[in-house]
Amino acid sequence: MMIMGSGEVMDPTTEGQWMSWPMKNCLVLSLSFTFVYTAYLAIQNLQSSLNQEANLGVVSLSVLYGSIILFGTQSPLFIRYVGAKRVLLLAWFIHTLYTASNFYPTFATLIPTSALLGAIAGPMWTSQGMYISSAGEKYAALQGISTEADLHAVLSKFNGIFFMFYEVTQVTGNMISSFVLSTSSYNTSSTDGHNKICGPDDCPFSAQGTNVTAAAIQEPEKHVVYTLLGVFLACNVCGFMLTLFGLPQHTPTSRAETDSVLKDVVSCFKMTVDSRMLLMLPLFMGQAMAVGVLYADYTKAYISCALGVRWVGYIMTSYGICTAIFAIGINSLAGPLGRLVLFTVAVIIDTGTLVGMLLWQPRDESVIVYFLIPAFSGISEGIMQAQFNTLIAQVFKENISPAFATYHTSKATSFTITFVLSTFICLRPRLYISIALYLVGLVGYVISELRLRRKQSAENKEADDQNMGSFSCQKKLENDFSS
Repeated sequence: MMIMGSGEVMDPTTEGQWMSWPMKNCLVLSLSFTFVYTAYLAIQNLQSSLNQEANLGVVSLSVLYGSIILFGTQSPLFIRYVGAKRVLLLAWFIHTLYTASNFYPTFATLIPTSALLGAIAGPMWTSQGMYISSAGEKYAALQGISTEADLHAVLSKFNGIFFMFYEVTQVTGNMISSFVLSTSSYNTSSTDGHNKICGPDDCPFSAQGTNVTAAAIQEPEKHVVYTLLGVFLACNVCGFMLTLFGLPQHTPTSRAETDSVLKDVVSCFKMTVDSRMLLMLPLFMGQAMAVGVLYADYTKAYISCALGVRWVGYIMTSYGICTAIFAIGINSLAGPLGRLVLFTVAVIIDTGTLVGMLLWQPRDESVIVYFLIPAFSGISEGIMQAQFNTLIAQVFKENISPAFATYHTSKATSFTITFVLSTFICLRPRLYISIALYLVGLVGYVISELRLRRKQSAENKEADDQNMGSFSCQKKLENDFSS
């Protein structure tokens, strides 16, 4: 049974009737995220530049992702009681509160809403993964697809569609923010009589005994910021209404989604020590740390420091464009290329951008140069996002909800570490840490992938032997009957 947001009850009597919905559900969910994350990602990109006093912007991001760590593993339990659709609606409401708190950003307003947003983020992303995986599996069933390779291609397609829409928000949100901020007449930078260092040597404190200080960015006028936040509030409302009236209740498709509440809780803790998940966690966390550096440090220490905050949106648009293109383009080739090739290429690209940030000292380069790091990061992100979800949906298909919860909690942990470290450690050592974690993650993933292939090969061989045995028995019976 499906209950539409309008209250209409749909009770399809055959599986085929429900099958007409998978792509529609995928598109509605994708558009809802597009509206809400147009606002959220743009605000996140600007936090470290707009709310610099006492590091409020970075501290709020640390609280947000720290809250995900605390509540992320309880996502399946929360979803069971509230429901996947209601979780999304609650998430969009809290996103609206978070946007509103930025009208008057203080520790008393921004920190509580950041904590709430982090608390709902785990259930929200777990619900998203369940919706997309369910839609992909039902679409595959409609097409008569049963092999793991073909299912991987279908899930990659659905995840690619979702993350194409999701990453477009980097374009829409950043274009809106830069367009509105360009109407401001503020100065591009402020050094207060000190020398200012941009790039990998940017630190969250002034060097003692010198006149070198951390990058200080001149903030735009308040009325300009209020206009920008007003647009983002409207985006939040649109996402809420689209989910309310356009998305049906989620229908479980795997046995794990119908198990007991106690098993949900236990399975979440078991998932964190599952050897398959442990091998993948460094890659999840390495990728998240690289993205965190881009959001919090590249926007502030490179773009805002050298060019001014108004350029953040324009330059980060290249990240969104490349991510959206590769989310749907490359992932549509996931079948013939395979995960191992895609992940390896993505890691090489991302580590290359981190090395580039280490070697680059922003000075008087053309503005075009500043687009390159986000563009290449976007290519890697476009590949990684869809393939991560596809990997989890296939490897943990009988325990999918706890697996998604653990995945998002691990990423939140990495984001939190990144943002916390940025308040007392200079950028250069954090870039080294990110590169090292990424390389360890690639090794762990390769081991995990080889183990998975060996297991699938053994299962296929066993199935072939059983089929051959059945065929031999049937042939013998036919011979006995004929004689």
